[in-house]
Amino acid sequence: MEFSIRKVIETDAATIIALLNPTIQAGIYTVMDEPFSVSDQIEFIRSIPPRGIYHIALDHNQKAVGIQDVIPISSSIVFKHLGEISTFVALDSQRQGVGQHLSEATFKAAKDQGFLKLRATVRADNLLAFSFYQSQGFEMIGVAKKHAFLHGKYIDEILLEKFIK
Repeated sequence: MEFSIRKVIETDAATIIALLNPTIQAGIYTVMDEPFSVSDQIEFIRSIPPRGIYHIALDHNQKAVGIQDVIPISSSIVFKHLGEISTFVALDSQRQGVGQHLSEATFKAAKDQGFLKLRATVRADNLLAFSFYQSQGFEMIGVAKKHAFLHGKYIDEILLEKFIK
């Protein structure tokens, strides 16, 4: 699969929600439970803080096949070195190197922005995401029991972290 990676811009909103909404609707990959509108995504893009990172992977038709962001955990100087990473790969593009290439770009940008450590939170039943983050050098640091309540049941979430080199 051929794709390019760049920073997200507002005009990417429609192709991003075309990737995100089927993932949300599948009900097994994320704790997000409501689909997004284009305006929701534009608002999210605009809300990314100056040190935040938001990358998109686009196929040759300019369709989003993956997105990845890093949001500072806090504006406090005490936590300036910490970021929360999220990764989504289109359901029909998983296991084709999209996440790996996004991570390479994101880790470089994170280091340039002064992040020392990234944290990821994944559903405990999402073994694909857990395996992906481990393949990127993340280590499990704990399990948040009954962390989310989704579709009438509690879901544990796994906490992972990676130091940026």
